[in-house]
Amino acid sequence: MSDKFGADFSGEDDARAAIQAAVNYLLQGKAGSDRGDVVRGIVAIVDEVARGLPSGGSDRLDEGMPGG
Repeated sequence: MSDKFGADFSGEDDARAAIQAAVNYLLQGKAGSDRGDVVRGIVAIVDEVARGLPSGGSDRLDEGMPGG
């Protein structure tokens, strides 16, 4: 994950709004199990960040699954 994103936030509320906008974008047009797949990918990303792990290098939201 790039450090450039941190410089764009003016506070927690701004960061939360950006996260919400990103999640809305990722869920756009998805339904049913496709939404669940996206949410699981988001949770995996958050878990990695919370653990302080380096980026996995691959897009967790595009694991070759249909709709991904």
